[in-house]
Amino acid sequence: MDVRRLRAGEWLATAGGVALIVSLLALPWHGDASGFEAFAVIDVLLALIAGLAIALGVLQATQDGPAKPVAAGVLSVPVGFLGVVLVLYRLVDQPDAGGAQAGAFVGLAAAVAITAGGWLSIATERVRGLPPDVEPELRPSPGLGVTPRPEPELPAES
Repeated sequence: MDVRRLRAGEWLATAGGVALIVSLLALPWHGDASGFEAFAVIDVLLALIAGLAIALGVLQATQDGPAKPVAAGVLSVPVGFLGVVLVLYRLVDQPDAGGAQAGAFVGLAAAVAITAGGWLSIATERVRGLPPDVEPELRPSPGLGVTPRPEPELPAES
């Protein structure tokens, strides 16, 4: 495991995943009930979302190839957004009159961090292992893709 491989996006998503698990387990969401006590299904979905975010950081630190970390980063964006929607739904439609507590707001911030971290993770993905002076046409473009090689010039017909 090499944590030097982690970029800002992976750190943010992993921290959001840990914060979401902690908020579900230890912080009150509604009244005195924790997230796992207050919900029936949403808590399981939020725990799975947090697990994916933590897996993004673990995969980036342990895998030599980019396929699994990139896949986890791509999945964490819509899944993290689903987490934001679920937490916002529970903030708007509260199950009892106890009111929203700190856990709900920490959970919302954690879900936003997961979504933003996944977005940053895939936005900063680049071609690895190329020295700066080799094949400059394969350098990443300012967008998310790689600039294509220019077409070779054909000799003029005489």
